[in-house]
Amino acid sequence: MSGLFTQIGNLAAAQSSGRVSVPDPVVKAMQQILGLRLNASQAMNGSDLQQAVRMSGQFREAQVFQPGGGQPTGFPDLKSALLSFKSLLQQFGADAETSRPANQPAPPSRHGAPQGQAQQPTGGFVSNNAQQNLQTLLKETDAALARLRITQLANTGLTADDGAQVSSRPADVVVELPLSLGQETAVMQMQIGRDGGGRDDEEEGEPAWRLRFALDLTATGPLEAAISLRGGGTYASLWVDRKETYDNLNSVRETMEAAFADAGLDLQEFRLIRGLPARTAARYGTLIDRHS
Repeated sequence: MSGLFTQIGNLAAAQSSGRVSVPDPVVKAMQQILGLRLNASQAMNGSDLQQAVRMSGQFREAQVFQPGGGQPTGFPDLKSALLSFKSLLQQFGADAETSRPANQPAPPSRHGAPQGQAQQPTGGFVSNNAQQNLQTLLKETDAALARLRITQLANTGLTADDGAQVSSRPADVVVELPLSLGQETAVMQMQIGRDGGGRDDEEEGEPAWRLRFALDLTATGPLEAAISLRGGGTYASLWVDRKETYDNLNSVRETMEAAFADAGLDLQEFRLIRGLPARTAARYGTLIDRHS
């Protein structure tokens, strides 16, 4: 997914400066797709994040097939926008082709640790070949759609991921959100789940919500966090891979803790940890249960 946003961003900038020529409908569609990113350069609240999750494309079919469902005109989710973009590119002569990304990320999972996608270091354009640029856009669009579909399949439990190797309860849903930070687009992976709720093997009491997410930004390096809400209290852990980032965050630890109180959360524990949690080896493919 990060490859598509890198390609669109570079091509949109080249179009604006007159270095390439892109058909107007394609330019408008690219701007629409870029507009679906969560803007981390501005102050965000819970409603912003909730809207980003709704527009992630993960729930497109569930919304479309609801009674009276469908997206409001002019406000497509990411999957709908990409499907329309693919059709548009094909109308301008781009041909779909099967390809395998060079730096394919591990498949999404509700069981293992989350993993963010860093912005791709490359994603150029051909100044004198408009058709080749459209062809590259279609290739990246197909890759992003494939990523969305495999994430949807992971959420339905139809993928054979590493659940057998993990004893803890899996998350209920995994979502990947494109995140805009200045000129950079990274993809944040979030896992959301709820524990408890009357299961015999759980202690009685209020169910706990848990959220895990991972980011990989140029300025910070890989980050991973786990937040849990239990009995009115909040428990947070933040893993940081890069020493410089860890030192910077540790120097403002009190400010970070105060931010929880400002948000109305009763912070019971906050752990700042150097290094990332151990994870299983990345796999470059997954099996799908086509019979269920």
